[in-house]
Amino acid sequence: MMLIPGPVDVPVSVLKASAYVVNHRSKEFRSVVQKSEEYLKKFGNAEAAAITTGSGTTAVESMVFSMTSPGDHVIAVSFGEFGNRLIESLRRRSLHVTKIIKTADDVLLPEEIEDAFRKDIKSKSVFLVQNETGNGTSIRNLQEIAIRSKNIGLNVYVDAVSSFGSVPIKVNEWGIDAVATCSQKGLASVPGLGIVLFGSDALSTVKPRKDIPQYLDLGISLEFMSKHETPYTPSTGSFRALLQALEILEAEGLQARWDRHSANARVLRNKLSASGASILGNEKNFSDTVIAFRPKLPVSATIEQLAERGIMVSKGMGNLASEIIRLGNLGIVSSSQLTEFLNAYFDISHIDIRVSESDFPKESHMDDDLLR
Repeated sequence: MMLIPGPVDVPVSVLKASAYVVNHRSKEFRSVVQKSEEYLKKFGNAEAAAITTGSGTTAVESMVFSMTSPGDHVIAVSFGEFGNRLIESLRRRSLHVTKIIKTADDVLLPEEIEDAFRKDIKSKSVFLVQNETGNGTSIRNLQEIAIRSKNIGLNVYVDAVSSFGSVPIKVNEWGIDAVATCSQKGLASVPGLGIVLFGSDALSTVKPRKDIPQYLDLGISLEFMSKHETPYTPSTGSFRALLQALEILEAEGLQARWDRHSANARVLRNKLSASGASILGNEKNFSDTVIAFRPKLPVSATIEQLAERGIMVSKGMGNLASEIIRLGNLGIVSSSQLTEFLNAYFDISHIDIRVSESDFPKESHMDDDLLR
């Protein structure tokens, strides 16, 4: 059982679909691409989607390089490791970056974006990470942040790699220009695909470029997506698995999936806090997809003993590597897996608490038929 921030466990039908090999210029494969794009647009409230063989980082960097030009002035927000990676990508694009650096105890306010813009009125865009898996925090007021940023004339670009499909994000409704995500987290598919969703305002501005690698050029990708194809030979199995995962999400219901992640996270935080674990973040910035906490026993020993029971969790990143455990609550995780995890963790930690599935609300349960 993988309870890490990604990749995630997938339904049996998704795993089987990943073995799909077909002519990528065939009518059959174009149908796979077309159906996947339609689902992604629906789930993201987006105008278009580009799907590329790669990772979440591929999606983020293609968004950065395709939507900016060297010398542009931008604002970037970081709550941790992945926010810092985003800033590094912006710097590699030779952009002038006004940074807003936050900690796991902070909440991002719209006024901070407005203040940063007043300090550099040349700024064209703001870049944000919706969910920081490095420390289990999230920009829970992203809708307000995006709308207020758009109102002062900024383009809004979001790294939603570990949030899309698990928590609300509405590209057009919130005025977001582009969102980067991937296949192997909230969508509960196999690794292998980077995805960028576009809002209506941004779509007409995306054109092929001469100053970036072709593989990262979203203008080229969108030209081929209009034909339901990819520019280069794709991972056909990853595409077919993604479609199967999107069909499962459609069957579960997007709101039900958001509710399941929220309910799971709430129970996890409550049970772990009751055991004396220190949860990173606060009520205004908790992530619903990654719970970061300081365990009772040393991190390495806790992770090793959980692994002996077949449960995989992750240690922290950077200066938190030996201090915290990061518990993934992504994709198809439901009450049964989390009950098993909590009881194993409490047993390993010699904590006299026992959990049953009845401790979770009905929203935490996922229909077993969807997992087959």
